[in-house]
Amino acid sequence: MTQPSLTPSGHRVLGGPSWRPGQPLDERGLARLAAEQFDLLTHAQCRAAGLGWNVIDHRVRSGRWTRLYPEVYLTRPGRDDPLTTMTAALLAVGEPAALSHESAAYLHGLRRMPPQPHLLVPAGRAPAPPGVVVHRTRHLDRRVDELGWPWRTTVEDTVLDCADLRSLTLDGAVDLAARACAQRLTTARQLAAALAGRSRHRLRADLVDVLTDVGAGAESVLEVRFVRGVLRPHGLPEGVGQHGSAAGCHDRVFHEQRLVVELDGRLGHAGWAGRQRDSRRDRRAGVEGWFTTRGYWTDVVGTPCVFASEFVALLSSRGWLGSAHRCTRPGCRLLG
Repeated sequence: MTQPSLTPSGHRVLGGPSWRPGQPLDERGLARLAAEQFDLLTHAQCRAAGLGWNVIDHRVRSGRWTRLYPEVYLTRPGRDDPLTTMTAALLAVGEPAALSHESAAYLHGLRRMPPQPHLLVPAGRAPAPPGVVVHRTRHLDRRVDELGWPWRTTVEDTVLDCADLRSLTLDGAVDLAARACAQRLTTARQLAAALAGRSRHRLRADLVDVLTDVGAGAESVLEVRFVRGVLRPHGLPEGVGQHGSAAGCHDRVFHEQRLVVELDGRLGHAGWAGRQRDSRRDRRAGVEGWFTTRGYWTDVVGTPCVFASEFVALLSSRGWLGSAHRCTRPGCRLLG
């Protein structure tokens, strides 16, 4: 029977490898451990099972095993999948460590497989093996997902770690945070709480504001941009984000005007099937007396003031009695 394993922070959980350093193994236990580790074994684990250097070397030279790192062996040569690749790096670095940044984002379903494994280790750890990107922290214990094997950082810390990389723009960071919330992996409140403990995060000020919008229902970069770049600077009502109705879930709704705004970005609306689905939703909303308008990336980001001017006219035609104003952008064309 598989015993609870220890996370890098020392807590016992189910799901990870059952072996701990110093624990003896027999051949049967070694085979079970390899299965738990995606067909991988470390040199220390082999030695714990009584395999001598000559036995290990013979299995590698004969092609029965493949050496992926100096002391990490693949017991089923030819296996080449993300879990094996990332777990091999994790075993090569050794505990305590956890997959992080783009690697953890992949495991959480937020990113594609990165070209190199990324790991988080305690400050002061020795250099990593070639091909592994190591990030160091003094807070590893509280950033590890206690229930995920291979060990990885929490969803919240994964999002914030990726956002702290200089290769990621603010839009990219917002997209990652919004996607994590949209997939119900976390909430804006949980992200904000994690961010509160990172006083030196490079996007801290921006993310504090953005997470407020994400928490209010903006589930994509384009939706956040619509609120922060089109509605708010021009004094327009902000409506309600991600509102569900009999016709489906809408990006933004304005109840008093019975107006729906769908923001068609680069994700979620692409392809013929997506356009058909959106069209059916628009027709269902129309039957219920709602008018649907659509905004695209070029409208929201490229010409936000023009979009705002058109939106003012649309709101007014449906009974809005408020007043808008020009924003601080040079040459704002609202009402002009």
